Amino acid sequence: MIIPIVSLDKIYIKPDEENIFYFDCTRIEGEDRITSRKQESIQEQVQRISKSVEGNKIILADDVVFSGSVLRKIIDYFMKEGIEVVGILASISTKDGYDYFNQNLEKGLKTNILLGEDVLDQICERDFYFGIAGSGILVKTDSGLVKAPYFEPFGNPNVRASIPLPDVKSFSKGCIERSIALWNEIDRLQGKKTCIGDLPEKIIGTNEDEEVVKVLKKKGRSL
Repeated sequence: MIIPIVSLDKIYIKPDEENIFYFDCTRIEGEDRITSRKQESIQEQVQRISKSVEGNKIILADDVVFSGSVLRKIIDYFMKEGIEVVGILASISTKDGYDYFNQNLEKGLKTNILLGEDVLDQICERDFYFGIAGSGILVKTDSGLVKAPYFEPFGNPNVRASIPLPDVKSFSKGCIERSIALWNEIDRLQGKKTCIGDLPEKIIGTNEDEEVVKVLKKKGRSL
């Protein structure tokens, strides 16, 4: 029996909507809940996939398993639709996540890299560049959901990436400097200034008509 895979990332696994499905979700900063980055809601995706898969079992695939909190929520959502998550595939996993899912799922968790207990965190470089698609974490504001890169003054690199508190300021300044260099080069290549409104996602604490490089320089001076 072939058990369909539901992937939380389509960079590494190509969905065919028959044996491999794509499930879009992301966690909201400071809240114990997840949301979809697409128009289709979490519940709508779960219902659609549940109706499309053959049988009542699926395997989830993700790039990194850390605490496993997002995966556990997804498992609960599918369970309510009568679909059992029997296993998880991951490129990287912490020992805590590995142990939990191997104790609680029929086929457990299989991973390429099992992180040692002395590893503090796993990070992705794109989260430390301003305005890159898919980077940072969603933050709920009065005007809706916006993104926060993992450096000050937008986000907290200590909480988000385990950067030691004494190093937060210098680390954040370095991220801003690299982001300025990136957007200066983008502006040069495209022959015009990039504004916040041109970015793929709205960044917390910014206005759409501001130029990206000017915003970064201003924020850097405030640190």
